Amino acid sequence: MAFLTMRSPSPVLYNVTMSKDYTAFANRLRKMAKHYGKWARRKEIEVYRVYDADLDEFPILVDRYAEQVYVSLYHRKGEIWTEEDYQDRKLAYRDIITEVLGVGRDNVFFKLRKRQRGTEQYEKLSIVKREFTVVENGLGFIVNLTDYLDTGLYADHRDTRMMVAERVAKAGKEVRVLHLFAYTCSFGVYAAAAEAFRVDNLDVSNTYLEWGKRNFELNEIDASKHRFIRTDILEWLREPKLTKYDLIIITPPTFSNSKQMKEPFDLQADHLKLINNCTPKLNEGGSILFATNARKFKFDESNVMGASSVKEITKQTLPQDFRKKNLHRVWEVK
Repeated sequence: MAFLTMRSPSPVLYNVTMSKDYTAFANRLRKMAKHYGKWARRKEIEVYRVYDADLDEFPILVDRYAEQVYVSLYHRKGEIWTEEDYQDRKLAYRDIITEVLGVGRDNVFFKLRKRQRGTEQYEKLSIVKREFTVVENGLGFIVNLTDYLDTGLYADHRDTRMMVAERVAKAGKEVRVLHLFAYTCSFGVYAAAAEAFRVDNLDVSNTYLEWGKRNFELNEIDASKHRFIRTDILEWLREPKLTKYDLIIITPPTFSNSKQMKEPFDLQADHLKLINNCTPKLNEGGSILFATNARKFKFDESNVMGASSVKEITKQTLPQDFRKKNLHRVWEVK
């Protein structure tokens, strides 16, 4: 597994278009890169967060994807950016990142993140299709830093995925796993690699389910032994099913108005429908992991039906390299 060696601290050559002093950002980036670079090598992790909007004056995210760097610039509420503003910021950050992290300019990718609605975060942005493979906990995943706003692998759920694998392995029986809103099926890869008997991956997008199949095949997992189902998930849950599951993972969007769904999905309004249609599909002793990154979401625990317990387990799922504690939330329903 190849990691780039950090260069010794050296003066950063700032772009002449800078309108402010970026020295504090450069120093912080250098410090975090040194610390988390060593940590990631010990853990055998190629995707990790280097800079987590640590300084209020520089509200960006810098993530390593092996030898590539993915930078998220955030459009704060009330801010007005021209295209020239965006390009100037990109140039300023790029000069520092390439110097401090020792990567080429062509290996630094930028995305401007604004407030999203519907399926915007999943819509195709370009046709470059610059895919490559990264390693996480001994498993390989295909990522794409150019074509979509999201890369194909949510690194903040690295520990949650490992939790799934550990539970499957510990069960020591023919475990059946269901993942709703499976995206590129990374949870399914972990479950199947831990020798789950069957993983059912459900999503409304064929593009992402095919991506998920390729992730299975990359890890030499026989995809034919598992299922990749394109469907309206709420409608699928309402249908009578003979199969019951030992573990159900739900990672829903905040909102979706996909054409594949009979009606729009709203997380706050519909999360109980999701969960209450899942609890009857659990085997005795089974559980649901429900995860969201919606900051204003309120879990209606008191109206979950058929559960012996509902517990928030967010603290157990936040990776060390993600310092912002409001990144995501996870609940377990037993």
